[in-house]
Amino acid sequence: MAVDMYQTGVSGLLAAQAQLATTGHNIANVNTEGFSRQRVEQSTTLPMYHGAQFYGTGTRVTDVTRMYQEYAFKDVLISNTEKAGAEALYNHLSFLDQSLTGVNKGLAASLDDMYKAINAVSDNPGNLGNRDLMLANAKDITSHFNEYYSALEQEMTIKNRDLDSRAAHVTSITAGIANLNQEIFNAGLNGSPNDLLDQRDRLIQELGQEVSITTLKDSNGMISVMLGGREPLVSGNQAYGMEVRAGSPDPQQTELYLTAPGKPELATRIKGSQALGGEMGALFHYRDQVLGPNLSDMGKVAISIADAFNQVQKQGVDLNGLAGKNFFTDINASEAQANRFLSNNSNISGGVEITDTAKLTGGEYKLKYDGTDYKLTDITTGKAYDVGVTGPVAPSTELTLAVLDPDLGFNITLSEAPKTNDEMLIRPTRQGGNDLKVELNTGDQIAASGSVMVDANKDNTGTGKVNVQLVAPTAPAVAIPEGDYPLSVKAVDDGNASSPPVLVYEVYKADGTAIGPPLAPDADGNITFGDVQLNIKGTPAQYDQFVIKQAKGSGNNTNALAFADIQNKKWLDNGKSTVTDSLNKTSVEIGGLTKNQRVKALAAEAAYNQSHDRMLSTSGVNLDEEAANLLRFQQSYMASARVVTVASETMNTLLQIR
Repeated sequence: MAVDMYQTGVSGLLAAQAQLATTGHNIANVNTEGFSRQRVEQSTTLPMYHGAQFYGTGTRVTDVTRMYQEYAFKDVLISNTEKAGAEALYNHLSFLDQSLTGVNKGLAASLDDMYKAINAVSDNPGNLGNRDLMLANAKDITSHFNEYYSALEQEMTIKNRDLDSRAAHVTSITAGIANLNQEIFNAGLNGSPNDLLDQRDRLIQELGQEVSITTLKDSNGMISVMLGGREPLVSGNQAYGMEVRAGSPDPQQTELYLTAPGKPELATRIKGSQALGGEMGALFHYRDQVLGPNLSDMGKVAISIADAFNQVQKQGVDLNGLAGKNFFTDINASEAQANRFLSNNSNISGGVEITDTAKLTGGEYKLKYDGTDYKLTDITTGKAYDVGVTGPVAPSTELTLAVLDPDLGFNITLSEAPKTNDEMLIRPTRQGGNDLKVELNTGDQIAASGSVMVDANKDNTGTGKVNVQLVAPTAPAVAIPEGDYPLSVKAVDDGNASSPPVLVYEVYKADGTAIGPPLAPDADGNITFGDVQLNIKGTPAQYDQFVIKQAKGSGNNTNALAFADIQNKKWLDNGKSTVTDSLNKTSVEIGGLTKNQRVKALAAEAAYNQSHDRMLSTSGVNLDEEAANLLRFQQSYMASARVVTVASETMNTLLQIR
């Protein structure tokens, strides 16, 4: 029989040697991230036919395979992307939550101190020390808003830099995958390059942390990588680059672009960057959907504070007898209006005028002109509003746009008509925290005294109490001239023989001339004539009289009381919230988002761990198993060596036969 025992033993030796080498490779890489366990595949060699029988001739190594399941890897890839994005967004939100909690505490303390100072001014309007303290507390409030705005602006700058560095990192990863594709293709001609495949999978997982990707395997062993299943990142041995460029209309709101291989000038903007997934998607979402709107929410409160104090200040007189000037910066200063408007057409400038702070939502909007109509869309909610043109007024070319329904508390002014498909960003309140400044220099400029005051006649028999303030007159009405003061107000029967009688109020100038017909109070007890508004509380009796006269210097504290009323007045969110309510609402919203995101991050981590463990059950290295294999293959090696020895001894015996 011509079976070669020596060759059979050698084949066993070589196979056992390969098994030992592969087992040692597995053990050496037990702590190598992304390493997949390898296994030597053996098969028998061709048998020899002799004497009507087939006799085995040994073994051979057919392949060294990776213990790898593609579906398990793709499951890990998806879970890894979701985990990375959820954890990144939670970390960003945690920072914002802590910052907002800190600033809210500081603002609440400063507001309380200011209201205490206002009460002190109300008790003693002529005390300069109380006035200076009120002014100092107002400056503390502006500092809190200014510092918070600066902190979030800096945070936005940091996130933009982070996006830029991550885009460069993605570019380097895609280049690495493309290079490995080529190496795997070249090596695949001579076998299975398992370690190169592991390296490519590690890069793909690293890329999956940054953005959501899908992979497609070609017949030649190369893998194509798609961004979100749409845009190509890697195609064979060609890699696309990723870069961040200035945004439009807002250059600071940077946008993401893909560049063609070898042609960086050919770039495609990635629309919907916030839906990228992974850590980059979390960054875009945090910057555009959280940071910006939060600045606008805080800005809304700052603008409302400025508007409320300015309105009260203007209706009073200061300690020097002068009409009160703005307490805080004018909310509709020309620079402030211009900063609220951004356009992608450099030839179009504009501004946003706040018309009613109570109706401001803190939203940010995109204004688009389709060639015929204007459409205003809330960036966060996606809600669309119809916009009507109320200008231009010849010979001006300016256009004034107003939201038709509902009124959002602002108007938009354009320098001229835009072109078709021009887009503009409208941010009515984002700059509010930065614009808030105290305009008064000294405490004596606080208008604690009302411009007008009211006295009840000592012979009145009713329980009515009347408060008075100056308001902007509604056309065609005009302000009451100084010469008409003091004014007399008399309660009289409306003449309809009602029981009990319904009272109306006659108003007379100083010379006894009536100012218009008798006036009936509205549902809130207000009657308005010219620029004077009376608020009637209690139950006046028929013929009760009140005298309205102008006040000078520190003559009274009626305006200081109006300042104090701001604390509990609900003038935000369409009359639903005080300043404190609105601040707490913003803080609670961010706190709720943070808490919910923490739950999502924990759930994503659990899902990732489950899919990762499933993959490791196949591809992970088990040291106990490898140690057992090491002993098994060592024994196989020794047994094969014994076969070689026997074959050698047999041959020597045959050679010694004479």
